[in-house]
Amino acid sequence: MKPTHSTKRHSVAFGRAGIEFQLKRSKRRTLAITVKPDATVWVTAPCGAAHEVVTAKVRKRAMWIRRQQIFFENYLPPMPPRRYVSGETHRYRGRQYRLKVIEGAEEAVKLKGRYLWVQTRWKRDTRRVKALLEAWYAEHAQWAFEKSVAACMGKLNGRLADMPRLRLRHMPKRWGSWTKRGVIYLNPELILAPPSCIDYVVTHELCHLVHASHGAEFFALLRKTMPDWEQRKARLEQLAAESGVR
Repeated sequence: MKPTHSTKRHSVAFGRAGIEFQLKRSKRRTLAITVKPDATVWVTAPCGAAHEVVTAKVRKRAMWIRRQQIFFENYLPPMPPRRYVSGETHRYRGRQYRLKVIEGAEEAVKLKGRYLWVQTRWKRDTRRVKALLEAWYAEHAQWAFEKSVAACMGKLNGRLADMPRLRLRHMPKRWGSWTKRGVIYLNPELILAPPSCIDYVVTHELCHLVHASHGAEFFALLRKTMPDWEQRKARLEQLAAESGVR
């Protein structure tokens, strides 16, 4: 979904320094607030939302925004760019694995103990190593997400008559989305997260197929289906920040 207006800088009063934020208008239905690892605040608001409504929402979330900024500033060093060479740490389903690139006639990617082995005829070709890893991640993401959708569907107690179709889609600011035609899109990078966090995103999107908006009925269903969803969401946000994923 592309923004329909340029990004503008705004601020609200909070404490001594206040909170500055970048405001972007889009066709989305709800307002979203994101704190980036560089501590900047981004607000994406519906085109028709009054500026007073936007600033009131930012002011209401001011304590949460400040906590996120402090967390990023104090605990998270900048993530170096990936080089795709032996010795790097890569995540998979919530665990860390050390990358081991070896030379071999056949190309393959395998998990062995706490190592993620990549075998290729072009050991020093980091672009090839990256492509092999991404293909491996995509294949395992499809399998893990399908398993999660089936399991989470069962916990909705028949609220959805048909199994939704699953698609993978890279989304820079979302873990998942849904359509009225019963399609769920999941970000392949979600495979880096623990299974409990994957189940949270899947359950969130499934609940949207029952209740479209983030209203009281939606959150009631989400809490009934997954009582600890807030803890899972917080864990996912922490992982995203640590990994530099989002």
